[in-house]
Amino acid sequence: MRRVCVVLDAAGFFAGYASTAPGRVYAPPSVLAEVRDQRSKQITAYAISGGKVAVIEPEQEDVEHVRRIAAATGDLGRLSPTDIDVLAVTRKLLREGCRVIVVTDDRAVQNVALHLGAEVEGVKRPPMRRARKYLYVCPACGYRSDKPGTCPVCGTELRRVRG
Repeated sequence: MRRVCVVLDAAGFFAGYASTAPGRVYAPPSVLAEVRDQRSKQITAYAISGGKVAVIEPEQEDVEHVRRIAAATGDLGRLSPTDIDVLAVTRKLLREGCRVIVVTDDRAVQNVALHLGAEVEGVKRPPMRRARKYLYVCPACGYRSDKPGTCPVCGTELRRVRG
C-alpha cells in the first residue's frame, strides 16, 4: 500500500488542513510565505514545529516538467510561481511512490495535478473530476493558440476554451 501524501497550497493552510489532515502534509517554502494572517501563521508554526508539516524545496527537474505539462494543458498562463512550486513538490512525491492528494481550490492547479497523476481535493468548493485540456481562441478571427495573450493576426485578447 502506497503512503498517502497531502500537498497544501495557501488555501489549505488558511482552512486549517495543516493540523487536521491525517498524517504529514507537504508544502514548498513559497506557500508558507503566502500565509500572512496571524492566526494562520501561528497554526502553521505549531504544525511545523510538531513535525506535521514538511517543507520541501522544489527541484528544478520537477519545475521544468510541470511547466511542460501546464503548457500542454493550456494552464501555464494561469499558474503563479507558487502554484508551479506546489505542483513540482507534488511531482517529486509521486516520483517517490506516494499517492498524492493536492488540496486547493485553484482549478488550474487541480487540472495540472490530475494530469500529473495526483488526486485533488477542494477547500471550499468541489474538486475537478477529470483532467481537461484548454486552448486559447481569438473571438474575432478564430486564431488558435496554446498560450494566452493577444491574437497576432488581429490584436484581440485570446479567450480560454476547452480543447
